[in-house]
Amino acid sequence: MEIEILEEKDNPLLRRKELKINIKHANSPTPKKQDLIKEIASKYSVSEDRVLVNYIFTKKGLPESFAKVKIYQEPIKTKQKEEVKNEAQISEAK
Repeated sequence: MEIEILEEKDNPLLRRKELKINIKHANSPTPKKQDLIKEIASKYSVSEDRVLVNYIFTKKGLPESFAKVKIYQEPIKTKQKEEVKNEAQISEAK
C-alpha cells in the first residue's frame, strides 16, 4: 500500500488535521480502515486512537482508492465517532 497525501489542512477550531489521501494498492484489495489507521498513525507519529477514517472509495477499474482522514490532537471519544457516521449518512443522502 502506497499513500500519497493530496491535501493536508489544519483545523485549529476543531483541534484536528484533515487529510485527503490517494492510496495505491496494486495486486491487493481495497485496504481496510484499520490498516489505513495504522499506516497514518505511524507516518504522523500519533497513537491510533487519534486517527479517524471517514471513508475509502475505490476508483472503478484501477488499483487506487481515495480516502478522507482526520487526525485529532486528543484521543477520539465514542460520541465523536458517532457524529462523524451521522455526517457521512447525511451527505450520502443528498
